[in-house]
Amino acid sequence: MKDKAAVAITGIGGIFPGAPELSDFWNIIRDGVDQSRSTPEGRWILPSEQAVSSLDIPEDGVFTDRGCFIDELNGEWDSLGVSSEIIHQLDPMFHLALAASLRAFQDANLDQMDRSRVGVILGNIALPTETSSKFSEQILGPLFTESIRLHDKWDVGEPIHPVNRLVAGMPVGLVAMALGLGGRCFSLDAACASSLYALKYAADELLSGRADAMLTGGLSRPDCLYTQMGFTQLRALSRRGLCSPFDESGDGLLVGEGAGIVVLKRLADAVEQGDVIYGVIRGIGLSNDVEGNLLSPDSEGQLRAMRKAYEVAGWSPEQVDLIECHGTGTPLGDQVEFRSLKQLWKDYKGSAGSCVLGAVKSNIGHLLTGAGAAGLIKTLLALKNRTLPPIANFEKAHPGLGLEESPFRILKESEAWVPPAQSESRKAAVSAFGFGGINAHVLIEEWVSPSKNSQKVLSRPCISHSESEPIAIVGMDVWAGPWKGLDSIKQRLFGNDDREAEPIESRWWNAQSRLPDLEGLKGYTLESIEIPLKQFRIPPKEVPSILPQQLIMLMVADGALKNLKSKTLDPVNSGVFIGIELDLGTTHFHLRWALYKQARRWAARLGYEFSESDFQAWLKSLRDEIGDPLSADRTLGALGGIVASRLAREFRFGGPCHTVSSEETSGVNALDLACEALRKMELGHALVGAVDMAGDLRSIWGSLQQGRYTQSEEFFPFCEESKGSQPGEGAVALVLKRYSDAQKDGDRVYALLRGIGTSNGGDVLTSGVSLEAGQAAMSRAYERSGVDCRSIDYLDLHGSGIPAEDKVEAKVIRQFFKRPDIE
Repeated sequence: MKDKAAVAITGIGGIFPGAPELSDFWNIIRDGVDQSRSTPEGRWILPSEQAVSSLDIPEDGVFTDRGCFIDELNGEWDSLGVSSEIIHQLDPMFHLALAASLRAFQDANLDQMDRSRVGVILGNIALPTETSSKFSEQILGPLFTESIRLHDKWDVGEPIHPVNRLVAGMPVGLVAMALGLGGRCFSLDAACASSLYALKYAADELLSGRADAMLTGGLSRPDCLYTQMGFTQLRALSRRGLCSPFDESGDGLLVGEGAGIVVLKRLADAVEQGDVIYGVIRGIGLSNDVEGNLLSPDSEGQLRAMRKAYEVAGWSPEQVDLIECHGTGTPLGDQVEFRSLKQLWKDYKGSAGSCVLGAVKSNIGHLLTGAGAAGLIKTLLALKNRTLPPIANFEKAHPGLGLEESPFRILKESEAWVPPAQSESRKAAVSAFGFGGINAHVLIEEWVSPSKNSQKVLSRPCISHSESEPIAIVGMDVWAGPWKGLDSIKQRLFGNDDREAEPIESRWWNAQSRLPDLEGLKGYTLESIEIPLKQFRIPPKEVPSILPQQLIMLMVADGALKNLKSKTLDPVNSGVFIGIELDLGTTHFHLRWALYKQARRWAARLGYEFSESDFQAWLKSLRDEIGDPLSADRTLGALGGIVASRLAREFRFGGPCHTVSSEETSGVNALDLACEALRKMELGHALVGAVDMAGDLRSIWGSLQQGRYTQSEEFFPFCEESKGSQPGEGAVALVLKRYSDAQKDGDRVYALLRGIGTSNGGDVLTSGVSLEAGQAAMSRAYERSGVDCRSIDYLDLHGSGIPAEDKVEAKVIRQFFKRPDIE
């Protein structure tokens, strides 16, 4: 990375298993302590003795109840810009995001910053939390008991706040709201590489001049029974209940949870402002595997990410003293990663064992979307303490690695970190490789002092506020409600298709007859989704296990690629960016597990007398009435980030491929990331999309509770009669490339994208929008595009039909365009 493009890490906030404070975390790392333990009482909806099984692949069971857990946080929320009463009603994942971000913010001393120029980008897994699962249970549980005519009720407990269903993008929005940040704000799911992807995009925000500081990193606190059962089905969970990366006894991973947040600034600004600098980011490489399947890692993709990072930094591998590996403890994953490292270092002529390997998962488990952040913070603390840490649980290297003949070594005890004689600074690398073949590699350098570093490093990047290269839309497809394909949607928008909204038909147990609030509600939901045999590289038996969110996005993406006029697409140089929210179909498995306690209560209250074997048989029959158990195929079919990875594997795309979540702006943020990657020549093509299954009963119920839907015949955006919106479902996909390349290749160009503006503001918990944030987003778009707003002939508005939102949007437009006549 050129000196002028250096980014400094100036603040850290971390909460990890057994480590509520960073000092605790460093002690665990330094001493090689394993924080795994049995699941805390009450964390699982199933008793541990019912869940743990010795079967090869247990149904509704797990190999072990051991994992790495954080205790409940008792945060002081009154000082934040959010109602503490509402915060206490939210899932612990929200608390974790708030607490870690607040600590990073305070550590970096950002109080005097212009908060409109500070943003938040975090990795966050799109999986159910304990509270989102309970929200689903409260809606569907009573419907189920009525459907089977059981003469007892489902015990639902205290009502769950509907915001708890929004677990993918809302936590990041809450952080921005609580800290009053107006910069770019979204989360992403790039599986286990998410934190380092977030780091890359946050650094880009700074180097482009869009922001002056960024909070970034990752968190992970989904329903731990869900992840434990999913990894059991994938045969990735350690049966021993012990994570031993690179060890001959390693038999799998352990699930962890926690959050790691860092604050970034341009290095020149950090030095000028006298900040503490924990480390300097010198290079980041991203890639996606082209070969293999969704579960099997591939060295080719890993090597592309690593080589890109070294190319950006201008380093050679032998300059690195410490590599914080992905190191999950699964034999296949560890061996592929070690093979990649040996291939990267194959021309190194130095002595064996000169570079130390680390693996923080041996200490705190696999934090999934927070794993890269944990590895990064561990590395920063090692730099601060000038200590090379050990790998916990390591005794003897797996014989398949060939560790003794390699440039690498693994420590059992900490050592002083002495930089090579020819270097003034210590250098380290951090890897993160995820499901779907998503790869990230980051190079970090110790900051010695301004006097000892080249003065070039203190120069600021050359920032341009104009998007010089237009981005062309060269292919597209859409499926919205009953309108499938471009011709169909064209007829709806410009032709004679005047179909009206239809009554919402619930997919669950005739909900309309049992939930009066659904009466009169209409919308535009999807017809049945049918996948033609052999159209995609998915075994037919797997298709029923894939949630509709993934299937419809796959079909629409395929349509957009087939819509291309020229066939010059280079797959290895193409990326995928998909806007999503959690598909609440993922919470349905929770009902099977919740049935255990419910059935015990029913049996007692109704006077049923069962032997244990008869009870288990009755329980299984009830569970099968509810739905299928979680399996390996259903685990992958429900992972949010796999929406993008499935496209990457289907079309063999090798660039960055991941999902983006920021509620209604998810697709716009995905679009912006793709345009930036194209303008910076990081990609040749980008596939951008967005998908939403808002017709799911749980999504509808939550929106009704928040007053967002109307039960009138129609909704009227910007009209006095409007009382709310109507639910719709669908997906859209666009294929992008630089306009100059589109001209050269003879592409059909639908439109040019010249500038996108984003901002954050308002009350995310009540869907309250902000006048200031709306104006800031528009100002940024026009500033970056170089377009005079007076030249605009047509505006397509958000127009939700929700009176409060429409009024603010209309006011934004009137003031920005100085058009008082706009009503």
